[in-house]
Amino acid sequence: MPAISICIPAYGMGGKGAEYLAQSLEILTGQSFRDFEVVVSDQSDDTAVADVCAAFSDRLTIRHIWSHDAPRQASANVNNALDHASGDIVKVLFQDDFLNGSRALGDIVEAMDGGGDWLLCGSGISRNGGAVERPMVPRLTEKLQFGKNTVSSPSVLAMRRSRMQLFDENLIWLMDVDLYKRLWDALGDPVILPQTLVVNRIHEGQVSASVSKSLRQKELRYVRQKFAASTSLSGYLEYLRQRIKAL
Repeated sequence: MPAISICIPAYGMGGKGAEYLAQSLEILTGQSFRDFEVVVSDQSDDTAVADVCAAFSDRLTIRHIWSHDAPRQASANVNNALDHASGDIVKVLFQDDFLNGSRALGDIVEAMDGGGDWLLCGSGISRNGGAVERPMVPRLTEKLQFGKNTVSSPSVLAMRRSRMQLFDENLIWLMDVDLYKRLWDALGDPVILPQTLVVNRIHEGQVSASVSKSLRQKELRYVRQKFAASTSLSGYLEYLRQRIKAL
């Protein structure tokens, strides 16, 4: 069993998917920490992503898994990769993002070995696949799940596989902040690494750039109802605990 599984949801991405994945895998070959596997869940309509995985199979422990039966969206695709992971730690890495520096994986594993069931690391953005701008240290807020993303993309997330939670497949725009909120509620504070270990690529084909106003409104209503129900339940349980304590 590897120490960590890198879980990558992949698709054609307007013809750029294989190119972006190849750059990310090249960076993974240079990691100083070597006890890891790569799991690629592929919703492409051609073999370009599969061909890239095959080209790297002599340098990485890599598994390519087709995901044509699942809904064609990121939540379902990354969940498929997570379901096939075997590492003690699972690390999400979106196809158009990449690790920053040869010690990134080692830093993540070392930090989680020190305790904690989930981790968030610092991130930056790149407009050309090289230079990194706007470093961001993740922080959690009480309104996180309502679109105030003070954490960054799912690529900054790592979880202990025994305690991991999956993305809500009803969500696209809020898929990440919803999961951060649920992990926070269930597992407490994450380990936070302020170093910029992940780079989010900025490009025209990003899903976040094409999210409509109607989708945003629909997902906000869904999340409000979802967390209102969980808050009511937790409040009721706390009331019962206090009643029992008073007896």
